[in-house]
Amino acid sequence: MTHPVLASLRVDDPATRRAACAAAAEDPSAVLLVDALCETLDDDDPSVARAASRALASMGAHREAVRTALASALRNEQPRCRMYAALAQARLEPPPIKLLPPLVEALAHAEGEERWQVTQALVELGRLHGEVFPVLRALVETGEPPRVRRLALLALRALGPDRPESASAILDASRSPDLALRRVALSACAGLVVPPDDIVARLAEALATDPDPGSRRCAAAALRALSARTRLPDSAREALERAASGSDDDESVREHASHALARLEKPA
Repeated sequence: MTHPVLASLRVDDPATRRAACAAAAEDPSAVLLVDALCETLDDDDPSVARAASRALASMGAHREAVRTALASALRNEQPRCRMYAALAQARLEPPPIKLLPPLVEALAHAEGEERWQVTQALVELGRLHGEVFPVLRALVETGEPPRVRRLALLALRALGPDRPESASAILDASRSPDLALRRVALSACAGLVVPPDDIVARLAEALATDPDPGSRRCAAAALRALSARTRLPDSAREALERAASGSDDDESVREHASHALARLEKPA
């Protein structure tokens, strides 16, 4: 007799398959459903594969069985299946270094919330394994597609906000012709523990001269954040004063600049 959850995993309706994944994790015989859930990581419907990944990640009581089954899924021909398998194992237990290749690979094709889950998984992996940081730095610096560079940059900043290598990579990316990457890099400056002088100078430069309003907003917001904990040089103060006085036609830029100046005027 076929287990009801197994039967539901095979129906045509995606909603039923998603519900079956959730039910599998709570089933008294959950350990017997692990292999079927791993097969579902390759479901044609991403929402079903995502549900299977979450179910597997929640089955800590059957960690050994899940780990064994995921080993096969991590070798699947489909990159998306490998991504969901890697995310499941990263949530199940402290992630092993063998998850680095599928997680890096996933940066190129992850969509929606998976982008941030993959990025966070790489950060957690990097906190356990020192070899992750240089891989992320190389992804940012060596001409990968902009979306890969953006996510790798966020992971790099989160993993090493106090490291000069992070600041250097962020500085280079802040001059990228790709608008989205440039904005991410300018925003990331605010997360550095002790931003070097060239980072602050770059923010002032971007605020004063970048033709993209979004980049100027990111630079102004970063300077606003840094003004609460960093002594800004005259060049940054002057750029903020010009922006706040109305030289910038973007209201958000003017607002961030005004708030930054107000913080600078407060006595220490």
